[in-house]
Amino acid sequence: MTVKVKFVSETEIKEGKNLLDASKDSKVKLKDSCDGKGKCGKCLVKVVSGNLTKPSKKEVSVLGTKKIEQGYRLACQAEVIDGEAVIEVVHGA
Repeated sequence: MTVKVKFVSETEIKEGKNLLDASKDSKVKLKDSCDGKGKCGKCLVKVVSGNLTKPSKKEVSVLGTKKIEQGYRLACQAEVIDGEAVIEVVHGA
C-alpha cells in the first residue's frame, strides 16, 4: 500500500525572481540540468493558484499548449506577478 505525503514550504521573494530561484532560496529541490535556460523541462511545476507571468516561447516549445493550459510551467521561466502563489513540485516528470 502507498500513501501520499505533502511537504509545504513557504518563502518570500523579491519581485522579478523566477520560481526556480525562489525554490533554491527556500531549499526546495527542483531539477534543472540546463541552468535555467528553459531547454530541459526538468524544473516542471504545476500552478495550483496565483498570478504568474505569461508562458515564454521556450515554455510553449518544451511543454506545449495543452500542458500549459493544465497549469504546468517551467520554474526557470515563470515569475509570480503579484500577491502569492501555490506551486506544486512535479516529481518524476
